[in-house]
Amino acid sequence: MKTIQFQGYIQKNGKGIYRKVKDQIIFGVPHPIYIHNGYYFLTELKIYSDGMIDCWELVTFDQFIEKVKSGWVSTQLPNSAKVSVFPLGDFTATNIINIVKPEELIKEVADIINELNNKPSTSELCRIAFEGYQKEPSDANKNKLRTAYEAVPEHNRIYILGDQDNKDFAIRSILYRE
Repeated sequence: MKTIQFQGYIQKNGKGIYRKVKDQIIFGVPHPIYIHNGYYFLTELKIYSDGMIDCWELVTFDQFIEKVKSGWVSTQLPNSAKVSVFPLGDFTATNIINIVKPEELIKEVADIINELNNKPSTSELCRIAFEGYQKEPSDANKNKLRTAYEAVPEHNRIYILGDQDNKDFAIRSILYRE
């Protein structure tokens, strides 16, 4: 069996999954989400380096976007949602704090596919834009930084510079100071 040499996301994060396609192994990573099929099932997406995503069926990235838009793949629980955490049990969700917006999940999955293919994520591109602005603080570089920062999924905009305590204040102060 032919095995693809892999050095990206899985190596950095020490976790991964795979599927076999003919004589190749396609690497991927799991990502927690809900599948809304009557109940909301806490489960995981399986995101693969070839851009395929398993959300209880194997789909292309474009089909995945449709699954998110239709609500089949969800990051949000409505109040009183019935949730299944198989095989542990079921519960009704109350006092819900939803963090990841559906459109931000799509951006995050695209980032993961890029990382699986040793391409830069939106966070890495933002760091590069930030360094460019620091070297040459011009309006053009500020606009590049703004575009790069706003491309990062919102829930990941706290650790771009590697310091979660400062929540990327250095970038935000450049972009949003009055």
